[in-house]
Amino acid sequence: MMFLSIENQNHLEEKFAVSSAPTEHGAGWERWFVAGLASLLLVVPPIVRELYPFSLPSMFSRAIVRLAHYEARDPRGAPVPLERLRLHVPEWHDPPVQTLGRDGYGRRRPASAHVLGEVASAAEVQRAVRWALRRDPTLPAAVTVTQTVMGRGDDGALTVLSRAEWTITREE
Repeated sequence: MMFLSIENQNHLEEKFAVSSAPTEHGAGWERWFVAGLASLLLVVPPIVRELYPFSLPSMFSRAIVRLAHYEARDPRGAPVPLERLRLHVPEWHDPPVQTLGRDGYGRRRPASAHVLGEVASAAEVQRAVRWALRRDPTLPAAVTVTQTVMGRGDDGALTVLSRAEWTITREE
């Protein structure tokens, strides 16, 4: 181990000395910034319940107990897009935010009879599809819609709870 002479020690202390006085201009600004940030962290969370992506991830905020899955086919058996029949899931990965009056996260899709986590009744499905068939002449005159409802069975495993099928025609 090497020892420094007193002269070398004094020289090093003078060369690398750090002033204990506060910095000239930045100290006041830094204090105000930190105080402002701390006050925002105390005030904003109680007022704004959801501020995506800084708060709860809304895709996991509501547990889905039952899930309806829809399939639509024309008379030849070809699939018909669910969005055109108003049976699509409006926000699959991130359900619409319930605060601040927002509709999802910037993706506004058409209204749908299908709400994530809920099962539409036969009347709701038929009303939505008939409305779409009347409004869009490029859709087939008849559509067969299959609704499969999935959820937890008695043993806790995922199972098909019910299945329904309707043939819906364009009423003119």
